Amino acid sequence: MKPIELKRILVATDFLESSRLALDYAVALAHHFNAALILLHAIELSPFAQEAEGVTRRPSVSRRATEERLEAFASGVRRTGLTVTTLIEDGTPCQVIFNAVQSKMPDLLVLGVHGVHRGVAHLVIGSNTEKILLTVTCPTLSVGAHVLAGIDLDLKLNEILYCSDLTPAAAAAARFAVFLGEEFHVPVDVCHLAPTPVEGNGSTPTKVAEDYCEALRRVLPGASEEWCTPAFHLKHSLGLDQILRRAETGAAGLIVLGVHTDTQLGRHVRTSLAYELLTKASCPVLSIRGGRD
Repeated sequence: MKPIELKRILVATDFLESSRLALDYAVALAHHFNAALILLHAIELSPFAQEAEGVTRRPSVSRRATEERLEAFASGVRRTGLTVTTLIEDGTPCQVIFNAVQSKMPDLLVLGVHGVHRGVAHLVIGSNTEKILLTVTCPTLSVGAHVLAGIDLDLKLNEILYCSDLTPAAAAAARFAVFLGEEFHVPVDVCHLAPTPVEGNGSTPTKVAEDYCEALRRVLPGASEEWCTPAFHLKHSLGLDQILRRAETGAAGLIVLGVHTDTQLGRHVRTSLAYELLTKASCPVLSIRGGRD
């Protein structure tokens, strides 16, 4: 199995505060792994600016201002000794990021997440981030509105909290959790979404956990015997609210989230675990999107 590498990190920025914090985390990770950074910005020119560029064949004032602003970000990062390139593409943020992921093939995508309240109890993070998380196949680090600022270039983590929906496809995220735990010399705690039996297909919680453990042995050959025991994962299975409380009150410096979008966690992604983790967690969330079983 191909070893995990973090040599190329793509950072999408809209110049807002959450994007600045996301860049701080990207820089710290790039420093740790000696990775190259690509700073990406999606520009949506006004019809007037588009017309001006078409007539003059020259960059509009808006484009030049954007280029200068992005280059200022890059110059600041280069002072840390990192290799940084900039990329400005026309289009919506979603499409620009999709295209950049396909063309640049980054090992990691980093996004700043904007938390927005709708009503009293409903949280959303914005359609752009939502679409990106459910579509891109590369690992994605989301830095939410409640993540604390002021991280050091020498990034230190207290603990990694590994979550999944206990589907075989989501087991791939375990490799990342273990890899990062070893890299930063911190413990990895396990906390799963409790499996829900599906009537008519024999999918009991025990069977779900057994299938997950079988997949875990394939993707993580060096896993401890405890991690490959169904009872261990069922013991660490919690409801959505319980996981949210664990993420909010725990000391995790990073949450690694295994998501299979055709399953329970994927169906809940808009209104429950993944969605609320991104908006409420006080640490970044690394989501690993698995394929079909």
